[in-house]
Amino acid sequence: MGPPLGVWHQRLPRAQPAGNAAFRATWCETSSGIGLRHETRAEVVALRRTAGQTAVVSADQPLFRFGLIADVQYADDDVNVDLDRHYRASQTKLAAAIADFEQEPLEFVVHLGDLVDHDLSNVPAMLDPMDASSLNFLQVLGNHDFSHEGGTGVYDPATVCEAIGLTDPYYSFDYRGWRFVVLNTNEVGVIATQPGTPEHAEGERLLRQVRAADRVNGNPWNGTIGRTQRAWLEDLLTDAHQQHLRTIVFAHHPVFPDHHDNLLDDVELRDWLAGFPSLTAWINGHQHQGNYGRYRDVHYLTLAGVVQTANRNAYAVASVYADRIEIAGRDREPSRTLRVVERDV
Repeated sequence: MGPPLGVWHQRLPRAQPAGNAAFRATWCETSSGIGLRHETRAEVVALRRTAGQTAVVSADQPLFRFGLIADVQYADDDVNVDLDRHYRASQTKLAAAIADFEQEPLEFVVHLGDLVDHDLSNVPAMLDPMDASSLNFLQVLGNHDFSHEGGTGVYDPATVCEAIGLTDPYYSFDYRGWRFVVLNTNEVGVIATQPGTPEHAEGERLLRQVRAADRVNGNPWNGTIGRTQRAWLEDLLTDAHQQHLRTIVFAHHPVFPDHHDNLLDDVELRDWLAGFPSLTAWINGHQHQGNYGRYRDVHYLTLAGVVQTANRNAYAVASVYADRIEIAGRDREPSRTLRVVERDV
């Protein structure tokens, strides 16, 4: 079960090397509630702030920036020629992305799932350089992160979280007038759950339903969130509107546009999400070619996957302004402007 509303989890649960001190941050209790302490700056940023309490920044200056990268999907395996996946090349590509990110004033970097292709023994090759950097990396769980023995077995969520350094499979935090929600879209489905569990059974039911409707996303590698997680998300989105916070969701699976890699309940979910005025964007990985669409004034951005292609990389820097999010793409990732739309639904 994820954290209840108002409980904010430590962003860097893994032990950090000395070189990471400039960005080391921990959740802490403050006089105004739950906050984020930047230990080297000796300041506490209260997270329960409204738009009116946020410092005024010039419209042509970003409020803050963060990094985005998806599907490094490392394995000590030969190239999958048919799928154009270059597993070992992810080490070099990640190193290049980190070097570029470190030139930017980033508050955090989100990896949008599939840290490895299979087997948690491959995790240190990706996580160690992230931890050794000056960056504050946040992790999203991907379907491949649950796969072991070359894809013939499934790790349980607690094992995956421990290996990747997460306290919970889904979590949230607020920063400078924005709420960020990190989901586990593998919670229900057939590829990242144990047979015989309620989550696996619900995944089988959804697969049958999607296939009966002849939709393109009726594939076993897709999943969705469970009822408890959805109720938690609903509480966060509702509270964000009441607190005058704008919201970005980070997830592994896409919701829109239609695609064979989308969540199993993508059509129903995107209509449900449109009912929350605080939601500005859903940002995900999983679909390695990348994608973008806007549905009922919510932006849906799919980051291209790092593991794809031999020599080309894919990642981005997001600059958050009062009225927009500028996505500065690198290499295979296009640059885009996501306009903030004030919605009253």
